[in-house]
Amino acid sequence: MSVTDSPSVASIPASIENSEAWESIAASVETRTGLPAVATAEMIAGMIAGAVALLFAADATGTPGLLRGTFADRLVAQCAHNRGNLMGEEPLSALITLIGVHMMDGHAVVRVRLTISVRTTEGAHSVNRQFWDLQLGGQVTVAQPTCPNCGAPIGTGELICGHCRADVRSVADVPVVVSRLEIY
Repeated sequence: MSVTDSPSVASIPASIENSEAWESIAASVETRTGLPAVATAEMIAGMIAGAVALLFAADATGTPGLLRGTFADRLVAQCAHNRGNLMGEEPLSALITLIGVHMMDGHAVVRVRLTISVRTTEGAHSVNRQFWDLQLGGQVTVAQPTCPNCGAPIGTGELICGHCRADVRSVADVPVVVSRLEIY
């Protein structure tokens, strides 16, 4: 997806209900990895504020490419396959509850519960509840609007430049990536 194809998406207000728990989570990350946690509670809240908006926009518009760079590649595929699960709701705000930390594939993963205030397609207010696993540090595949080799425009979903045949996939290191989500 190119920048010009992207729908306009704005972050929603997000806050952490139990921000005092971040100190023990960060300490647990350091104990388990031997490295200090790079993320902060404020970083987590800011990332979720944008990620929730992107998730709902991707679901409503059928453009899972919006999730690239924020959600793990397998979640992007999962969201593409399960389009419409969020029923056209519009997110208004998110309340984050920090649950704990565990290790997965050598990365610290912070589990959070989200209580997302939404507006339904009928205009009523409701709540959408989700669990997310936030991997601290990771790599994600990101889309490129132009070929890094020749500068030609890259079409939506293309992995190889049609002009010079260069591989246009790009992998980026990110401080936080959504590695799992559960909607209940």
